[in-house]
Amino acid sequence: MDRANRLEHLVRTYRQGETSRRTFIQRAAALGLGAPLAAALATGASAAPAAETRFRRMAAQDGVELTAGLIEEPDTLEPHNLTAAAAGLVGYVVMPGLVWWDYDLGISPMIAESWDTSDDGLTWTFQIRPNLVFHNGKPCTAQEIVRNFEHIIDPEGGSFLAPDYEAVESVEAPDDTTVVFTLSEPFAPFLAVLTNRCAITDMDAYDATTPIGTGPFKILEWNRGTGLKLEKHDEYWEDGLPLADRVNWNFYPESDSRVLALQAGEIDVTNGVPSQQIDQLKGEDSVRVDPIPGVVHDYIAFNCAEGPFSDVRMRKAVAHAIDKEIIVEGALWGYGHATNIPFPPTSPWYTETPDYEYDPEKAKALMEEAGYGDGLDIDMPVPGFSPLPAVAEIIQPDLAAVGINLRLVQTEWATYWPEIYLKGQFDITVMEYSARVDPDQTFYPRYRTDGVHNATHYSNERMDELLDQGRITTDQEERKKIYDEVQTILVDELPWLWLFLPDVTMGWGSDITGFRQHPASHFYLKETTRES
Repeated sequence: MDRANRLEHLVRTYRQGETSRRTFIQRAAALGLGAPLAAALATGASAAPAAETRFRRMAAQDGVELTAGLIEEPDTLEPHNLTAAAAGLVGYVVMPGLVWWDYDLGISPMIAESWDTSDDGLTWTFQIRPNLVFHNGKPCTAQEIVRNFEHIIDPEGGSFLAPDYEAVESVEAPDDTTVVFTLSEPFAPFLAVLTNRCAITDMDAYDATTPIGTGPFKILEWNRGTGLKLEKHDEYWEDGLPLADRVNWNFYPESDSRVLALQAGEIDVTNGVPSQQIDQLKGEDSVRVDPIPGVVHDYIAFNCAEGPFSDVRMRKAVAHAIDKEIIVEGALWGYGHATNIPFPPTSPWYTETPDYEYDPEKAKALMEEAGYGDGLDIDMPVPGFSPLPAVAEIIQPDLAAVGINLRLVQTEWATYWPEIYLKGQFDITVMEYSARVDPDQTFYPRYRTDGVHNATHYSNERMDELLDQGRITTDQEERKKIYDEVQTILVDELPWLWLFLPDVTMGWGSDITGFRQHPASHFYLKETTRES
């Protein structure tokens, strides 16, 4: 009798009263069923259906197979154009870079095991791990890493990362395990930008669908609209890792569907659990949810170049018309806090800047000054993932009360991100963004006049000067002053109106071990497995 049939037989005899609960749990564990899963099956309670689904999946598996349920599907997996957050999540486990943004929000070694910089800040030398191997068996040498950066830097390469490496004068490999970057001028955020979706791939197999890296998992196939199938990289450099043999990376644009799949035992881990469901899920034996503070921030973005919100008075009218505390309670159920800047008070880059008071009369007065005293009707594109639809629904009546009538247009991410947001095809929209290691990464691409992610078409000469200074200033106290002024200007001119910093709300099965939440909601599944 094979494992699946033995488990089926064990469950059947227990439910027929022929086996004691104690014996059932002991024998189930001996067959590889984790104690929490066995106990849930034994209870016959509400958790049992989910436990049984997990049990049946396990019984049919050869080795450990995990299924992750993700909010959105990437538009592309082109290694040097992982523009969407979903693409970055895949990139981190398939094509890691030289360094990574760790769980403590510091910078730690990845495929580079160490580095140092010259006193003048112009030379950065990285020591690459020896015997590093791509998924196809090809050695990943320093020379191959140089080829990656030459492609990123090449103006003809089309990489969205190129602006981050404008200060790189040359990149060389004096030997197989050393990479040397020479900069034309000091570039303070250089190490930080290396953490941001800077994938290292086999340039001879450069591909946007099944790219090859050195990460703990390799891509077997991508079924568009459904998910990715990943498999363990047997020559991964960390001994004993990854613990899982396979990972199904499935896409659930609708939050309710994703949570139902978790409850049913169809997926093992997921992100973006809606806040209104957290308390309920905490009471379920088969699921774990434990929110932690994060670095994501939600905001309203305005078109600053044309339309009604090109007038800063209209942007300020919106700021006065909404009550952020109500949004936090209504959309997040209290799992987060209101803000008017992108950093929490614990961040070294936090600056205390007065927020706009909730004052509908002030909002109406500003609209009158701007020539919109009679109000206006306008579309608001809304991405479909939680909590943004709820945020938009809470904002809608607040703005209607002052004469701004929003038509909420819920849009799938696959269309919203490349066609609406990145192209600035909106007057007003609600959006979510994850902060980065260095403030330059948050501000430069989004608020410099020619920034690669300047979707609001915002332009301010003083802002451009400050952002340029922030890149070349290495003294931390001076940089702090620069980014304090940056934030003060942004709060005053409001290309973005920051709303709140939500907690990280991931969920996972009670039989899953080694899963750790990242403050930026990244998925690193190399130490995640199923309890046996």
